[in-house]
Amino acid sequence: GMMGGGGGPRDISRRAADGDGEEPPAPKAAEAAGLWAAYEKALEKDPLLIKGLTSMTGFAVGDILAQQFIEKKGKYNLNRTIKMASFGLLVHGTTSHWFYGKLDGKIPGTDAGAVASKVFIDQVLWNPIFGVMFFGYMGLWERQGVDGTIKKIKGDLMTQVTGSWTVWPVAHAINFKFIPTEQRVLYINTIQIFYNCFLSIIGNRDGKKKGRK
Repeated sequence: GMMGGGGGPRDISRRAADGDGEEPPAPKAAEAAGLWAAYEKALEKDPLLIKGLTSMTGFAVGDILAQQFIEKKGKYNLNRTIKMASFGLLVHGTTSHWFYGKLDGKIPGTDAGAVASKVFIDQVLWNPIFGVMFFGYMGLWERQGVDGTIKKIKGDLMTQVTGSWTVWPVAHAINFKFIPTEQRVLYINTIQIFYNCFLSIIGNRDGKKKGRK
C-alpha cells in the first residue's frame, strides 16, 4: 500500500491540473445553453411576439450605438430610440416572420440555386418594400403628413436600398444556407444592430440638409 502511495501526490496534482483546465468554462457554457434553450422554447410557443421583441432590441441597440458613438450630437434622444424600437416590434419583427416563412415555404432547400434565388428576391423585391415601410413609419411617427412622408421616402429610399446591397447579399447567402427558418430574425438582428446604425442615421436626418451616408 505504501509503495502505491509514492506517486500519489504527483498523480493527484496532474489530475487536478487536468481538471482545472476543463472545469471553469462549464458553468458559463451551461448558462448560455440554458438561455438559448429558453429562447428557442419561447420562439416555438409564440414566434410572432418573440421575433417582434428580438427586432425591438436590435433596433433599440442600433439607435443607441448610432447616437452615442457615431453621430455624437451631445444630448441623447430617448424619443428617437423609442421610435426605432417600436418599428422593430410592430413592423420589422412581424413582417420578417411572414416574409421569411413564405420565402422558405416557396423555395425550400439550401443548394446554390435556392440560396441565390432567395438572396435576389430579398434584395430586389423585399428590400425596397422594407424601405417604404421604414421611411413611411418614420414620417408618420414624426407627423410629417402624407406629402412629407412621400418626400422622405423619395429622398432616402435609394440610399437605404443601395446601402443594403453592401451588407445583405453576403449576410443572406450565409442566412439562407445555414440558418434555420425560425432563427432567421435573430440572425438578421445580430447583423442588423450595426446596419441599424446606418438606418437610424438616414431615418432621422433632417430632410432639409444632406445627411451622411
